Amino acid sequence: MESKSATLSKIAAKTFGVSAISEDIIEPNCFMGLSSHTHSTILKPMATAKKVVPKHVELREKLRGRFQRMSPNAMIPSARDLAKSYKVSAMTVRQALVALQQEGMIHSVPGLGTFISDHKMSKRLTFVSFSQEVIERGMKPSAKIVSAIKTTISDETLAEQLQLKVGDPIYKIERVRFADKIPMALEQSCISAELMPGLLDQDLNTSLYEIFKNTYEKPVTRAECVVSPVNLNKRQADLLETEFKSAALNFVVIAYDARGRALERCSSIKHGDRYDFKYSIQAES
Repeated sequence: MESKSATLSKIAAKTFGVSAISEDIIEPNCFMGLSSHTHSTILKPMATAKKVVPKHVELREKLRGRFQRMSPNAMIPSARDLAKSYKVSAMTVRQALVALQQEGMIHSVPGLGTFISDHKMSKRLTFVSFSQEVIERGMKPSAKIVSAIKTTISDETLAEQLQLKVGDPIYKIERVRFADKIPMALEQSCISAELMPGLLDQDLNTSLYEIFKNTYEKPVTRAECVVSPVNLNKRQADLLETEFKSAALNFVVIAYDARGRALERCSSIKHGDRYDFKYSIQAES
């Protein structure tokens, strides 16, 4: 006498016009309550293939966590020692180290070795927020609010930049921005109070761009930026925990939404010895 599964296999094969269907893929109860014209099979779900992470990527993240716990300018182990410690090939180690060096986390000194960089961040010539830059480098962004007030515009240049009139209400927010608790930038943001009502009630310790996007549904889509060198005054130096008159870079950024409205004018003074530029140059053909 045929088994129940064998009988179901024959019915399924006849229904779907195939010579045979394995008993292993048919559930015994799959035909209960169905007419002979509506038989169907329930196939057992196939296991989803796991995404394979390349070895050098996996190693890079392990090394990132390790190097973040090391002091600036500390020498890292040799490639040979790392290969032995993590049981990977020398090529895998080289790929991981090259990626971290391109990010600015480590740097090599010919004849001496490879060292942890002194918390310097490379500013790319593409538009990303400070928080995004920090996160991409495996660090934790944070902010300390120096002041946050609602006031009116008294400067004609600022009014023009924000597409407003003198006397219009704005928010002025001054914050120190940190990467892994290291002060990196001093920002003063001026924002239209009409476009962002109630902004001071939001959590200003987080990314303003995320607040614009998630709370007010006004994501920043482009920005204009002017960069100029400055020397820090006493107040700026104290907030950035560095020396008076030390060199810095002032990024004046005007951010716009998809409709071309100016959402923010931000002056971001970045630590001169903790920032550099990274960009590509294309030769003319």
